[in-house]
Amino acid sequence: MRIRYLKTEVEMSACLQIARDLRKWFNEAGLRAMGRDLREEKTFVAIEGEDVLGFITVKPLNEKALEILWMAVRRELRGKGIGTKLFQFIEDWALKEGFELLVVKTSGDISYKPYDETRRFYERRGFIRIALWGDLC
Repeated sequence: MRIRYLKTEVEMSACLQIARDLRKWFNEAGLRAMGRDLREEKTFVAIEGEDVLGFITVKPLNEKALEILWMAVRRELRGKGIGTKLFQFIEDWALKEGFELLVVKTSGDISYKPYDETRRFYERRGFIRIALWGDLC
């Protein structure tokens, strides 16, 4: 497996299909925003042969902070370390690019169980929860 910039429309379509197959995490509004972000922001894909296994899309918030906008791995490959490798890649890439802070937003609805797994993924990698949507209102 190698990780590199998203290059082609076929790869972009594969990324969107990965997300479509993960309906618990990505709704129609999210898929529309993702389609835009895949074109406008930096996206890296995990590739094996010609197959897209997963992807991560990031956006600079300023010169020192980078946000993870989207990250997904094919349903049947989840739990095999691909997401971890994508995260490690983006962490290394961000440092080389001069970023000092990496942020990610997840669903603010703490009763929505599929996002428990997502939050645990990020927390195991050193992210800390700084606010819940309800805490901000």
